Amino acid sequence: RRLGGPLDELSERELDVLSGMAEGRSNLAIATDLGISEHALQRDVAGIFSKLELPVGAEGHRRVLAVLTYIRAQES
Repeated sequence: RRLGGPLDELSERELDVLSGMAEGRSNLAIATDLGISEHALQRDVAGIFSKLELPVGAEGHRRVLAVLTYIRAQES
């Protein structure tokens, strides 16, 4: 399920989290579907931001940038 580019650094679970984010789902909804705690999901989101080297700033802004990276990788 590798999409290429910067997403190659993400674990399978991080890709699942990012997929949920791209669907516009809340952290709680994603965590529930994956059977993990919201705290564990927040660690995964932080890992995604770090691995994609997204700038520190407003949480929502980095979330949008992560989703755009995911969508662009799917289009290529």
